[in-house]
Amino acid sequence: MVDILSTVASEKMEAGDGSKRLGTPNPKLDYLRVQAQDNPPAFLVLGYVDTHPQGDIEVWYSGQHEVIKTQNGRIVGTAGLEVDWRTVQFPSAPPAWKASHSPGVTYQRLRDEMPSHRYTITEQMDHQAWQGTPPITLPASLTAEQARTYAWFRESTLKTTAEALPPAWFAWGVRRGVPTVVYSEQCLSASFCLKLQRWPVQEGAL
Repeated sequence: MVDILSTVASEKMEAGDGSKRLGTPNPKLDYLRVQAQDNPPAFLVLGYVDTHPQGDIEVWYSGQHEVIKTQNGRIVGTAGLEVDWRTVQFPSAPPAWKASHSPGVTYQRLRDEMPSHRYTITEQMDHQAWQGTPPITLPASLTAEQARTYAWFRESTLKTTAEALPPAWFAWGVRRGVPTVVYSEQCLSASFCLKLQRWPVQEGAL
């Protein structure tokens, strides 16, 4: 059985076995390093991939069955967290990361949030390429030198039917020869934010 750390379902990821280290990763599996604020990280394993017209949905599991779903690097569903996005929909596909965009490229996101029982939250999102590294505090697992090899993007809320979330940051790189989102910071609420990083770090420059 794969040894996966699980602090995802604890209070803001503070409790649990966060002080432990992941054993030698299985090279046949894909992992996601997840960290909330400055709390110990958790490691999730890719369970399966669902095909979708707007991009494959990757379903990541912890050892305690918490779930994070990502599509093109964006969180599109969670279960077992302090704040959960039960469903996320895009009426039209969000912009592609590899494209270079001028300011003002927007898309719409619809989502249901628990435990607040907020349904069909409608958000207009602004997608921008970012020059250089972003003004964020990187985790110890991502060096500044490595971060400079990525293409960075910021997505922020222009309009919303709920509270506006902090900007999300995405790093586009090459992993195992395939361009993909290799790191991101995304908030599920104004006070609950996650740092997601493909693990182990095996990226190359674009």
